[in-house]
Amino acid sequence: MEKVLKWLRPGLRIKRWIAVIFLGIVFALLGAAALILWLFGTSGFDWGGLLLVAAVLAFVLSTFALITGIYRLIKSMWELVDRGGRGQGLVDAAYRRAMRSSGAKVVAIGGGTGLSVVLAGLRDHVGYITAVVSMADDGGSSGKLRQELGLQPPGDLRKCLIALADEEPLMQELLDYRFPENELSGHNFGNLFLTALARIRGDFGAGVREANRILSVRGQVLPSTLDRIFLVAEHEDGTKTTGQALIAQSEKRIKRLDLKPQPEPVAKDICAAIEEADLIVLGPGSLYTSVLPNLLIDGLAEALAKAKAKKVFVCNIMTYEGETRGFNLPDFLRAIDQHAAPHRVYDGVLVHKGAIHIPVGGSKVLAQGSDGKTWAINDKTARLVEYDENAYAAATFKLLSADVVNPAYPIRHDSGKLARALLEVIKVG
Repeated sequence: MEKVLKWLRPGLRIKRWIAVIFLGIVFALLGAAALILWLFGTSGFDWGGLLLVAAVLAFVLSTFALITGIYRLIKSMWELVDRGGRGQGLVDAAYRRAMRSSGAKVVAIGGGTGLSVVLAGLRDHVGYITAVVSMADDGGSSGKLRQELGLQPPGDLRKCLIALADEEPLMQELLDYRFPENELSGHNFGNLFLTALARIRGDFGAGVREANRILSVRGQVLPSTLDRIFLVAEHEDGTKTTGQALIAQSEKRIKRLDLKPQPEPVAKDICAAIEEADLIVLGPGSLYTSVLPNLLIDGLAEALAKAKAKKVFVCNIMTYEGETRGFNLPDFLRAIDQHAAPHRVYDGVLVHKGAIHIPVGGSKVLAQGSDGKTWAINDKTARLVEYDENAYAAATFKLLSADVVNPAYPIRHDSGKLARALLEVIKVG
């Protein structure tokens, strides 16, 4: 019964064509009735000609309605099968499509794995997503392509394109495929794909737009800047570190982050997406190398502050990197406020709440500390980000808490759980 009732939900683009087909059948019956009356029941009457005209008109309308309704119904159902109906049921696929066509507009800002987790969770539940991706990456395959070809780093863009691509699973495997040997060793096919598109179009931004189109992205993935930028971190001891990869490896506390050279002001299409958004998501991800670089682009923090949308900062569940080792919630918020000053870029902060269960013998989680809060993950020490709910009772922002952890890898968010928590923000708003 529940499956049947789902078909009655508005916006599925199924019921309307069934109604058109039904209307075509009604016209056919009326036409048949008029024809029968004209043939057998009009002796002694002078309006037989009108019945014949009515029968012909009814049959014409019936033919048009039946052809249109059947064609559009088959087309609509085929789109569901071809674009996500496999394995989840046509009614569920239809409902998700309706959500995308009439749902909320979301802007997600960040970089790397954290941003792709947000996108993967929200893609089937909102109307339109704009991903604004940090362009500060200079390590791995992206760093090599950046250094050798003079282009912007494609790696984080690739992850976000995969998360929003409306394509077969094989496409994800293809874009993520890493060449193991020879001159291409260490490169992802997706990075080379974006690089080739940029070369073909003669412009990195145009290449990214082509990738959005080719991959049928549900929304749009935009680089935060088209300028070649480098991160420069000033540490508390007065020293400086240049480059995203080196900053991520540094064990020194960061006092201030800057972009060199200073890029052009934020693009108009990003500002337009922010202005039209219903929800803006900042993070999660590496604070200094994925989240904050976006806020340093002239005009972006100001656009966020002026936006009417709900603005939520998603705090990391744990810290393990040198750049934020030992950070708790106040440290994250202090760094964001400092780099976005004088603008406030969030009115809600989402934190994880609930127990974290450590998988026994897991390949990712190697050991549990005696205090129950410290683990060795991939040879790095991970620690829960702590917060005191009572301390934010009178804060100018709302503290939101939910179980958002990925049980298989506690250092990261679960895309489904995170999406549900963010969708709740939209409902309340």
